[in-house]
Amino acid sequence: MGTIYLTAHQAGTIGVEAGKAVLIRAGVLSRQATVRIVSAEGQSQLAPGVLSGLHWPADLPYQLTYSKEEQAFVAGPLLGIFSYRYPNKSYLWSSHLKETQRYARDMGVIAVVFSPQDIDWEERTVTGVILVGDEWRKKTFPVPRVVYNRIPSRKVENLPEVIECKNRLFEIPGLILFNPRYLDKWETHRLLQQHAAVRSLLPETRLLQKAEDIWPLLKEHRVVYIKPIHGTQGYGIYRIGLHPSGGYSWINCQSAVTLGLAYTRNAIEAKIKGLLERTAFVAQQGLRLALIDGAPFDIRLLAQKDGRGKWGITKAFGRIAPPGKFTSNLSQGGKAMGILNTLKAASLPSKRKRSTILRELQRWGGALPRILEESAGLTLGELGLDMAIDRSGKVWLLEINAKPFKRLDEGEGDPRLVRLSLERPIAYGRFLDGFEDGGRDSAP
Repeated sequence: MGTIYLTAHQAGTIGVEAGKAVLIRAGVLSRQATVRIVSAEGQSQLAPGVLSGLHWPADLPYQLTYSKEEQAFVAGPLLGIFSYRYPNKSYLWSSHLKETQRYARDMGVIAVVFSPQDIDWEERTVTGVILVGDEWRKKTFPVPRVVYNRIPSRKVENLPEVIECKNRLFEIPGLILFNPRYLDKWETHRLLQQHAAVRSLLPETRLLQKAEDIWPLLKEHRVVYIKPIHGTQGYGIYRIGLHPSGGYSWINCQSAVTLGLAYTRNAIEAKIKGLLERTAFVAQQGLRLALIDGAPFDIRLLAQKDGRGKWGITKAFGRIAPPGKFTSNLSQGGKAMGILNTLKAASLPSKRKRSTILRELQRWGGALPRILEESAGLTLGELGLDMAIDRSGKVWLLEINAKPFKRLDEGEGDPRLVRLSLERPIAYGRFLDGFEDGGRDSAP
């Protein structure tokens, strides 16, 4: 058994005596240590043998805090960044991971990046990488108690080794994996629809069991969008509408919004049937959206938890569809615009004050993540909310993304908020590991 060195004041505050054994935790590993009282004030220190038993690198700093809930000292803060790398390749999203590392370092958090093959399940350690200077350095740590899931795509998340790794992480008592998986569009809609207060935000949406399911929605709303339930970044979306010459229009997300050919009912059903053979789709009511210079737009709210575990909006900005397109995703050529300029430029009725709409967006940006997290039974740290405003000024929720992509440039507005969007998940992870908020994660 190793030693922990405490001053008399520290020992008295916690209620331990010299010679008594106390529990020390780092990540998911725990070891006992004997209390030794020292006269010098300063940070509590662990003897080298304790650090070695916890698999904490001897050349890296640590902080100690005492958790009344765990009845243990905690060495850290330690945050795991769960990523993926193909054999002999670097980690995916390496540029984002480097920026996250820099901010974690500034915040006094050790953030180790690891992938499934980096875990020693018997020892419960990870041999991942941290940023030293501007270079990745391999280090071995205890498996972190708090893991931030940064698997960058559904394709990678569905790899057998990733699924197995997540399942084994969940089996470790006390381990918290936040943003554990992607949410599909139908699942999100069903969860939110259970709450009466949210229903008015939701466009009518149905799971397409068969091609014929499209017709009642189209009869009611004249325009319907069909979306793959596992789709991302606006890809795979189709717009079906009534054609003025009779029949129906069919436009995909990468085509210009022109009337084009008129299709028969049978032709539309054949197209939908072909899509359903590949994956599941939802059909969603088409909205008459407000426009900016003739182009549709939506509003992305980046909602994140802070260093106290409270939801708030980190960034809010408009996304304007490129000329002739109906999707506004930045990955497909959409243009980002600050939220105030977006509302100012939008074709909204004068009776709907922009300040009122902004307050609604702020209110829903705080409420929707709490509702979804509770309904889904998941631990979430960030969500991307895609909101829309129709021509009457009514606010709608189009969808929620469990893995929002965060640009590193300033195209979405204030560079301080770009930084804050990377800092907040670190602050939340620090909080989950038992360390108090350091006061760095408040919005300017």
